[in-house]
Amino acid sequence: MTQTQKKTTAIFKLMERFLTQKEISAYDQALLDEFGCDRKTLERYLNEIEANYVHIITIKKSRKKYWKLIRVSDIFEEFISNTYDLTNLFDLAQSFDPEIFKELEKGTLSKIANSNEQVFLFKNSIMEELKSQKTQLIFKNLKVAIKNHEYRDITYRYDEVMVDKNMKCIKLMFVGNNWYLMAVDEDGALFFRRLSFIERVAYAKKIGYNPKEVEPYLNFLKTLQNPMSLYGVVPQVATIRATPKVAKYFEEGMKPLLSSQKFLKKCDDGSVLFTLAYTQELEILPAIQRWLPDLIIEEPKDLKEAYQQKLKTALQNHA
Repeated sequence: MTQTQKKTTAIFKLMERFLTQKEISAYDQALLDEFGCDRKTLERYLNEIEANYVHIITIKKSRKKYWKLIRVSDIFEEFISNTYDLTNLFDLAQSFDPEIFKELEKGTLSKIANSNEQVFLFKNSIMEELKSQKTQLIFKNLKVAIKNHEYRDITYRYDEVMVDKNMKCIKLMFVGNNWYLMAVDEDGALFFRRLSFIERVAYAKKIGYNPKEVEPYLNFLKTLQNPMSLYGVVPQVATIRATPKVAKYFEEGMKPLLSSQKFLKKCDDGSVLFTLAYTQELEILPAIQRWLPDLIIEEPKDLKEAYQQKLKTALQNHA
């Protein structure tokens, strides 16, 4: 058996093992004996599997590295085991397939699922954009680039076809119910490229970058509200009034419209004042518009006028 054949056989056996063994370590003596290899070789096999399969992740325990197959049910089990409040669990579930409860493993988790499937309906799918084989391959390629801190040439179609050369691939993000690639170009500009608009991912002339180079961009994620948030722009603050009709949804302690939302006060007329931070109009105006006509921009004046102009245009388009 050649070295290539030996490697291929070992990788296939390891993939089968993930179906029955929850976690695999390169220190597993039984596996080392079975495959007739040393720890570094086994670790190399496991790294290759992780690089090519979205649901294989690494975890650390007592300074040792383990590889784990993450199933949807594992994620749900983690929530159920660690909280009495299942609100977060079902918020998370909305991002997965509508058939999620049918796919969960038997046992306690299955009982919880079956008892609630008559109550909950989940319409959004976190995997919707990853159904085609082409998109799956793009996703895998980007995953490898991000993990290894590599450059890629990104062919992207919006109004026209564009090719972004030597892009530092930083993060794959699921935000606003869509997958995005977070990447930085050669001039240091940050871009969010929607996955469904990416047509091709190819190796770039440049190979790898220093992870420290992208730390400021990763820190930016702490304040990111949506794909319209701009990097390197000092946020402005808008004051918004919620009319008495919808005021209860914007009172202190309620789920925020955007992550920057801050409650100011409840007014005598029953309305509520709150603030939103924003780096450009498009970051907050679509969210405000969804509550039309019950969210009113109090200030700043230029944001209010921009919103008024959009409303006028909308009325003209419907005339």
